[in-house]
Amino acid sequence: MTDRPYVRPELYELEYCDYDEDMAFYLGLAAGRASVLELGCGTGRLTLPIARAGSRVHGIDLEPAMLEALAIRQQNLSPPAAARVTTEVASFTTYAAKETYDLVLLPFNAIHHCPTLEVVRQVLDTARRAVSPTGLFALDFYLFDRSLYDRDPNGRYEVRTFVHPVTGGDLVSWEQGWWDAEKRIHHVVYVYHHQDDDREEKVHLELHMYELDELEQVMEEAGFEIVSAARDFEGAPLGKGPLKWVGVLRPR
Repeated sequence: MTDRPYVRPELYELEYCDYDEDMAFYLGLAAGRASVLELGCGTGRLTLPIARAGSRVHGIDLEPAMLEALAIRQQNLSPPAAARVTTEVASFTTYAAKETYDLVLLPFNAIHHCPTLEVVRQVLDTARRAVSPTGLFALDFYLFDRSLYDRDPNGRYEVRTFVHPVTGGDLVSWEQGWWDAEKRIHHVVYVYHHQDDDREEKVHLELHMYELDELEQVMEEAGFEIVSAARDFEGAPLGKGPLKWVGVLRPR
């Protein structure tokens, strides 16, 4: 089992190939904005559509393999769109942007890779330094969900079947996981079973969970004010007990 889930971009892309519920939200924010910085851009799931729509996008990611996969996909863009994409191997906790941007993104629950609130603060400081005075910072993250944490750790959930992009063989995947209440870590394991040779690969994610009031306080301390906050990408009011937070911030 690997604790470096992003060294295998082909498995990552299989897992999230049909995930697009945030696409319209982030594309809408980027519309009309000349420059975008994406923190944790991965294989370009958002990066490339934003560039295709007309914005210049700089994406950073800690894992070189993810950026290599992005570069391959970038070749499918038109030459003008491809020229609007640049990438860099860097950590979003320590990144020092060389310019300011009209829009800074921390999408797809990336904040849960931060092991402490102090690291969250470092990421928000990165975003605050990178966003222009009239720019926006947008992010989304999960909130506590007992229905996930109470699952049988030995059960199989979200079972799906894929064709492996390299071998062409059938691949069955499922999720397992457990909750560490003391450390507030949701452990998620993606299991990939190769049907042709009965082999399994496992990818382990540690998702560090935070209370909403903790995160809102850190946002304020980093110099942001919340412009909008919703429980989903369609803008539904937070209400009581949201499981998701989708927000837009601006520098104070």
